[in-house]
Amino acid sequence: MLSDCQRSAPFLAQIGRLLIAQGRYSDALDHLERAIMFDPDMASAQLDYAIALAGTGDILSARQLLDNIIAQPETTADLRLALIRAKQRLPRPVGLLPATAVSEGPLTVHLGANLRSGHDSNLLGAPSLTRLELTFPGEVIELPLTENNFPRPGAYTRSEAKLELSYQNADGGRWGLAANLMQRNSPAVPEANTRQSEIAMEYSPPMSNGSGTYWNASRVNLTNNSGTQYTSQGMVMGLQSKAYITQARSICTARAGFDWQDRQLVSNPLLSGRYTGLASVWSCNTPGGGQWQISAKAGHDRPANLERPGGEQTVSNLRAFASNGTVLVDVEISHAQDTTGYSPLLDNNAVRQTTRLNARLEYQYPFSQRLVSTLGAEWSNQQSNLPLFRLQSWGPYAAIRYVW
Repeated sequence: MLSDCQRSAPFLAQIGRLLIAQGRYSDALDHLERAIMFDPDMASAQLDYAIALAGTGDILSARQLLDNIIAQPETTADLRLALIRAKQRLPRPVGLLPATAVSEGPLTVHLGANLRSGHDSNLLGAPSLTRLELTFPGEVIELPLTENNFPRPGAYTRSEAKLELSYQNADGGRWGLAANLMQRNSPAVPEANTRQSEIAMEYSPPMSNGSGTYWNASRVNLTNNSGTQYTSQGMVMGLQSKAYITQARSICTARAGFDWQDRQLVSNPLLSGRYTGLASVWSCNTPGGGQWQISAKAGHDRPANLERPGGEQTVSNLRAFASNGTVLVDVEISHAQDTTGYSPLLDNNAVRQTTRLNARLEYQYPFSQRLVSTLGAEWSNQQSNLPLFRLQSWGPYAAIRYVW
């Protein structure tokens, strides 16, 4: 009867539970995986699978699977609260933020601090030019640039503090609040010193059959010693879906929504604008603490002042991120194109196009569950049909992160 039993979800789930009782978590995974494949709605098998994942050390996937069970509408309030507390007793995966929860119950508090020291070949983001061509009717004038306008390299330190709050309603809905403070200092180029603050709030109503809605509101403030003052506030609203992929043993989330941002360059209001577009993201947590994510955005940035150089701008962005808990790779490419000429003085009023590529590679070494060191390098290159907007920068860095 084995061939029939191997297709019976209750039988497979019971075998998995017996193996868990014997401490044979890896063996239990195979049977529970098949049980979920034949009956994706069997909550008891999902719960046992989360226990087996935690037993093998895959805490991240276990937490994600518990979130799925908590969000199911048929989960009772008492069971939901018990699952929330059980999830909070799990240790945090090594090297990942947010930090270990410092409170139990529906409300959790996550804290983290990061200190980075590195070198940047272009601290001010200056164009890679030594001369600038200006176009006038019937002639072109070439102006040499002074050294103050060249890319300026130097060492820097960056300190960062992060706070995350999460509240789980009895009905499975979730509130989230994240705040981040960052300061970058460079003794060699003081005008590159930067201060930045970010705050975001998110709400996800209870999911039905693994899908539901979400909204996110955020605000960013940035200032530096060269006089730049920038603020942005925005909101994203859309649909999301969570699924467990049995063949890959991964917990995956997909989101798609409408993205709106009000971008104010306080130090030069002429360049301010309002962005509207679409945003999507697909992310997965894999066995062993691995993560990967692919996100895409596309939209239009409309000028707040119709005299803004270049007028309305079409923007698109694609980003891919992957980590196995030790090595992290992050690559992002973005493209922007104006609708009108940028300036008669630049290539006879040509329409500006820019393509930017950012890449980051990190190696993470955990000293403990709370203390993680990082060695990395990042590189950025922006190409444009107008030489004034061509720039590149690169540099190595070392960081240490502490969570509590």
